[in-house]
Amino acid sequence: MRKAWDALVTVLSIAVAIAVPVRLAFSVDHPLLGMPGLRLVQLLFLLDLILRFRARSKVRAGSSHSASAGEGSIWIVVDAMAALPLLWFSANAITALPLVCKVLRVARSMHVWRVSLVQWGDSLKLAFFAFWLLISAHWLACIWSTITPTYEGDGPTRYLQSIYWVIETLTTIGYGETTPVTNTQRIFALGVMLCGVAVYGYVIGNVASMLAKRDPAKAHYFESLDQLNAFIKYRRLPPEILRRIQDYYAHIWQERLGFDESHFLETLPSGLRREVEMHLKQQILRRIPIFAALPVDFIDAVALSLKPDIYVPGEYICRAGEEGDRMYFLIKGVLEVVKADGQVIGTLRDGDFFGEIALFKRQPRNASVRATEYSDVYALDRAAFEILLERHPEVAAQVRAVAERRSGG
Repeated sequence: MRKAWDALVTVLSIAVAIAVPVRLAFSVDHPLLGMPGLRLVQLLFLLDLILRFRARSKVRAGSSHSASAGEGSIWIVVDAMAALPLLWFSANAITALPLVCKVLRVARSMHVWRVSLVQWGDSLKLAFFAFWLLISAHWLACIWSTITPTYEGDGPTRYLQSIYWVIETLTTIGYGETTPVTNTQRIFALGVMLCGVAVYGYVIGNVASMLAKRDPAKAHYFESLDQLNAFIKYRRLPPEILRRIQDYYAHIWQERLGFDESHFLETLPSGLRREVEMHLKQQILRRIPIFAALPVDFIDAVALSLKPDIYVPGEYICRAGEEGDRMYFLIKGVLEVVKADGQVIGTLRDGDFFGEIALFKRQPRNASVRATEYSDVYALDRAAFEILLERHPEVAAQVRAVAERRSGG
């Protein structure tokens, strides 16, 4: 009901912001623009003021968490101005002008929409800018028509002439078709021209910013290449290493990984970070066969203990003879298992795990594992591994069986 009421007030605010200036500038006599209709709208605005004031008082008392939480006093002032009962004491059309203040409340609603619909932030930003540009042009056209009595014809014709001049001036397309002849017209025209410059700069700046943010992974890719180019100007790198670095950045861009996952999660509060980690990693862990049928609490515990990493083709994840302090789960990619003499004895693919032998038997790695293509891997350290297996012996049995089979072969 609250959302429906806010939607009704928003529609009425926009309608009044359009209709009242038309009534003042063109003396339009229409039932929808008459005093009875405007007085009814003002009654609704007064009711909205009362509802918002009560909600704000409850929030201050700590007894409610309504949508009005966090609203400043300025919005109550805006609502109060729109609810001024001047219409009830005078039939003059200018007494309806305070109703137009209510359209400022739409700005507050737009801010809430942008926060709640963040995935469409850029599109909403353009739509809101177009809305305020059109509303402002409408107001300027009504003022221009009022101070320019040389326009002839009926109301719609005069309005089209006025809005044409305003749009032409705001967009800096051309001047001269209607020349200001009075000081009032000249001052007003100067103001519209300055507004036009501001609008032009705002549009150019925001369009450039939106294009830059349209694909953050691509922007990060080119930024990384610029840093690499700056680095190699004073540090010589072998061509092979340079090529591998460039290939790595290209892979990050093409896979739309963009930025480091752990760096992003570190910016979140601990509780929210925990929820995000569990949501992102649960889906991945369910694709690993030994985790597919396990309870949710185990998956949650594993998700919080896993650390992501990416390995490039030819890079070793672990080497034979090293002390093993973690096991790995291959999420995406292809890995080769290599003996100490260089012989390839196996291949690991999506959903496989490795490194468990060193953890179970507390012995050095008995083989090396090397990436043959870009591979996404999650690592589980020894402490978390032992805790999880102690709490879930059924998982320990499965992993131990695999470890025994591999160590025997």
